[in-house]
Amino acid sequence: MNKRVAGVVSLVVTTILWGSSFSFIKLSVTDVSPLTYSSLRSFIAVILLTPIILLRMYRGVLSINSLYKGFIVGITYFLGLFLQAAGTVYTTPSLSAFITGLNSVHVHLYIALVERNYGLIDGIALLLALSGLYVLTSPSGGLTIGVLLILMGSIAWAAQIILVSRYGSSSIIEILYGMFLPGALTYPFALILGGAVGIEALIYITYLAVACSVLATFFQVWGQRYVSPLTAALIFLLEPVFALLFSLAMGLEGIEPYKVIGGGLIVIATYLSSMAELSSNRSK
Repeated sequence: MNKRVAGVVSLVVTTILWGSSFSFIKLSVTDVSPLTYSSLRSFIAVILLTPIILLRMYRGVLSINSLYKGFIVGITYFLGLFLQAAGTVYTTPSLSAFITGLNSVHVHLYIALVERNYGLIDGIALLLALSGLYVLTSPSGGLTIGVLLILMGSIAWAAQIILVSRYGSSSIIEILYGMFLPGALTYPFALILGGAVGIEALIYITYLAVACSVLATFFQVWGQRYVSPLTAALIFLLEPVFALLFSLAMGLEGIEPYKVIGGGLIVIATYLSSMAELSSNRSK
């Protein structure tokens, strides 16, 4: 399989896993504080990866430089997790999904203004995706503290996407471990401030750590080695589409025309951007 095709597929898998996270995040932050949720999720991820890191250290192949790069990415990752969770407490899931999706705009603006590597298809795909995201999520409500927190979180997510592309050639395991370290290091403070975590919340957060942190981020880092941040940002807008599909499969929502239209626009936008990616030589 062509590496760019494999990269696109890998990022779609990432987005499917992220799409499964919405309901678990909402359930988690109703029982624990946003700080406890985000730090415990990272702490569990670090525990899972520690045996591999120790083995690499024993074999003398551990890359300290990659760990450092991962830690830098991890600061943006933890900020994104925390700000999104904190904002979700004060707003609706649909509005949260829409504002989080604006990270795609931030990435496109960065590429256009800073790297000056932007095409017409990129702009068209972005407009289609944002239109679909708006129709799909039907956001409502004014400017609140929740909106501001999630907006800041979307900027953090955009920075994470850009940094993953920049450091993607580094050792993946070390990048992942370093990425989860900032959040894990805050867990003792979260315990002091947030109290104990119940069994039900622990189950939800463990799933999020395994599937949506370790596995999803592995596929993200690997996929972004072969896919530009422009296309990656648009592929990640499929997250609310997959969230809707999971919700439909679980009988939590019904099929409505606006959901089909919104999801369809995002799929078309992703297709356009992916085809442009596969037929171009733009930098990763």
